[in-house]
Amino acid sequence: MPRRALLAILLACFALRLALAWYLPNIHHADEVYQAAEQANRAVNGFGIVPWEFRTASRTAMLPTVLEPIYRLPVSAAAHRFLESAFFCALSLIPVWVAFEWGQRSFGAPGAVLCAAVMGLWFELAYFAPKATADAVCSYFLLAGVYLSRRGASSLESALGGISLMLALALRIQIAPAVALATAVAFWRAGRVPRAAFAFGAAAGLTVAAIVEWRWWGVPFQGQIGYLAMEWTHHSSRYFAREPITFFLKQYVLMYGMALPALAFLAYRGARRAPDVLLVALAVVMPFHFVGHKEYRFVVAALPLLVLLVGLGTSEVAARAGLTAPGRLGLIAGAWAIAMVAVSFGDTYRPYWTRFGNHVLAFEEIGSRPDACGVALVGIRWWQTPGYSGIGRDVPIYESETMTDPARLYAAANYVLEATKAPPPPAPYERWRDYTRPVQYLYRRPGGCAPDPASQVVHPPGIPGVE
Repeated sequence: MPRRALLAILLACFALRLALAWYLPNIHHADEVYQAAEQANRAVNGFGIVPWEFRTASRTAMLPTVLEPIYRLPVSAAAHRFLESAFFCALSLIPVWVAFEWGQRSFGAPGAVLCAAVMGLWFELAYFAPKATADAVCSYFLLAGVYLSRRGASSLESALGGISLMLALALRIQIAPAVALATAVAFWRAGRVPRAAFAFGAAAGLTVAAIVEWRWWGVPFQGQIGYLAMEWTHHSSRYFAREPITFFLKQYVLMYGMALPALAFLAYRGARRAPDVLLVALAVVMPFHFVGHKEYRFVVAALPLLVLLVGLGTSEVAARAGLTAPGRLGLIAGAWAIAMVAVSFGDTYRPYWTRFGNHVLAFEEIGSRPDACGVALVGIRWWQTPGYSGIGRDVPIYESETMTDPARLYAAANYVLEATKAPPPPAPYERWRDYTRPVQYLYRRPGGCAPDPASQVVHPPGIPGVE
């Protein structure tokens, strides 16, 4: 019965995540496009935008490498998006599986179902599930590594734990303190044979990462080394916004409001049963407090760890209150789902669900048109779009912000995507597609294009002084 319950939960979570990805396309941050899909498309098809991180060899090639097979398929940009979303949604089930197993070990079948439901329904995890962002993907392997290297783990589990932790490190070198702590805990509490298996797995994980980076850059671990060199030598993160030490707390207070104390209490109850999980989560979150450049997505790497603690705390409270009958578990799961929907559609998080979604749909529409020979962005920056991988063809992209002559812009593009409230392009352009959330328009005109290679967005400006 528990195995059937696990399978049902995994299938339901996968369907939910994929449906959200398809019907609510969005771009949370440019990195999920330009450090993954765009580079995979460029490696396979030879065209795409090359951001400064990939011109300076200072980002991991793990994500574009795993996406390359998708971009080798001769299908539309929409089909590529669907397959990419399905792949990462499948990876996002790893924390749901871990939560089920951990809950079963702590509280039996009711705990397994509750922990998996909490993890599967957590709106932030559902939102990030289809995204090719290292912040989210590394969190899956970090949690798996912590679980698989637990006390009493078999040799096989320990080896898989070592592999998982090293893959998490390769994906997001910024979580090195958390990986180091998890590795130290695994060695400290393991027996001689599991310890050796863990070391073997860690070596295998590092070997995989080295081969991937060598294949892409020609140097093992170049993406990780390059990031550290750029940060320590050029202080590249200082180029971006600097936030106060209270930034992350403020974000979660705004996001969860009055529910935050209750969630903190449940996480505290869960941490009493899994203190190492809390320590590893803190090792992810705390270093980012002392870095000037802060973004909400940075701490997503700790999210599955913290949600697991909330799930364990919920299971403990349910067990103490005698709410472990199947019908009552269903009511708890239903109430949890309602709470997650309510918080996710609050004023703070609601805009994320449709952020730049119009641009995704518009680029797919343009890519499907045989007559498309250029697309102009008016009031929109290139990093707010899905790029050439989102078009699926080498249709030149131009920006009005960087092209000073409007006549050249309109001569080079027969499709124009405009920001909200931007003035419409002159005749013979006509409004072709309307989008909502927010209101935007896609225009087109008959005839061909006069290409302007010098103005095409391919190598956009990067951080001054680092190239």
